Amino acid sequence: MDINNVKIGIFNAYTPPFESGIRTTKAYEKAGFDSLWVPDHIMSWYPDAIWNSDIVNLASVLKNPHDLYNVFPVMAIIANNTKKVSIGTAVTETFRHHPALLAHLIITLDHISKGRMILGIGFGEGENVTPYGIKWEKPVSRLEEAIKIIKLLWEHDKKLDFEGKFWKLNDAV
Repeated sequence: MDINNVKIGIFNAYTPPFESGIRTTKAYEKAGFDSLWVPDHIMSWYPDAIWNSDIVNLASVLKNPHDLYNVFPVMAIIANNTKKVSIGTAVTETFRHHPALLAHLIITLDHISKGRMILGIGFGEGENVTPYGIKWEKPVSRLEEAIKIIKLLWEHDKKLDFEGKFWKLNDAV
C-alpha cells in the first residue's frame, strides 16, 4: 500500500476573536496540514442546553456557540494568510446559496488563493435552513442539479441556458 499520496486536512472553524483564527490558520499550515476545511453554518450545531464549560471546553472561551463567521470571507482571509495549504468548504449547500453564486464565489476565491480552493458541497441539513424560513425539500435532487449547473458554468465560456426542477438559467455566463 502506497500512502505517499495521502493528504491530511483539518477542520478550521473561525469564531471570535477573529485574530485567533488567523493565528490558528498559520499554525496549521506551519504544522504541515495539506488542507483546511471551513464550516458553512449560520448557527452552531451545539444545542444551547449543553453550552457550558462543564460539558464543552470551548464554552469557557466562546460565550455564544452561534458566533460564527461567514465561510467565504473567511476563506479569502485564509488564502491571504497562507501560501500552500488547500482551502475547502466543509461543506456548503444550495438552499442558502444559488449554484451560480457558488460557482462565482469559488472561482473568485480560487484566483485569490492562486488555485488552492476546494468546493466541498453536500445536500445540507434542515437544522441549518429551516429556522430561517427555508424549506428543506428534495435535498439530494437539488444537490445533483446544482452540481450540473456549477460544472456547466465552469466549463463553458459562452452564454448558456438551463432548465431544471429548481433553477433556470437564461443567457448565463
